[in-house]
Amino acid sequence: MRMLRRLIGILVLGMFVLAMVQVVGATPDQQTWYFTDEDASAPTWSGAIYNKIMTKGVEGGDTVITLEKGERVWFYADELAACDVTFPDGTWNTAYWMKALNSTDSGKRITTRLQGINSEGAKLSGSYGYAQKYYDTSNPSHFEEVTESLKPSESFTIPEGGRFAIEVLWAGGAAGNLEIHCNPSGKHASKATSPSSDPGYPVPELSTLILFSVGLLVLAGYVGLRRRNNKQR
Repeated sequence: MRMLRRLIGILVLGMFVLAMVQVVGATPDQQTWYFTDEDASAPTWSGAIYNKIMTKGVEGGDTVITLEKGERVWFYADELAACDVTFPDGTWNTAYWMKALNSTDSGKRITTRLQGINSEGAKLSGSYGYAQKYYDTSNPSHFEEVTESLKPSESFTIPEGGRFAIEVLWAGGAAGNLEIHCNPSGKHASKATSPSSDPGYPVPELSTLILFSVGLLVLAGYVGLRRRNNKQR
């Protein structure tokens, strides 16, 4: 009976170690989120005119978000971080379709940013996001694809209950509106792809090495108890 209690204690210790390990044991994996016009629930940042959702692995419908000059839309990850999730250095790729509606808006700037908020909706990524890129329109009244590679200067952490977002900001000096198309007919869906260093947002997965190590710990404890029990006999 005493041996059984000790074995149970070792198993509990092993489970505790598993519960404590989060980002360290992450398995990197690239993921893709697709733009939609579905409204995001809280938390959201109050500075965005539109707060929409990106769905992971599922393309949105053929929908449109229309921005007036100087307006911005934030596309949020559809899941909140289940724990503190740290993204190491890596490049985030965005590819989305837009159309400037006024024929005089050639050369007007679109800003794309990688952003982050906490569980209260406070922006964590500063005035210019974790990374930003600029695109100048060239063919108003027609579809244009904006493809940007956003590379933060350092790693960043999305805290538990927060999430990351892609911001699209239309030029304040534009003459007309800008349409963001989520999934236009005959074209690929607008999307954002995380880097290969993605730890497994919204919750990192424990690596095989850590699981194996905990298993060895439990096995070693069991063997030690068996030997000790045999000696006592």
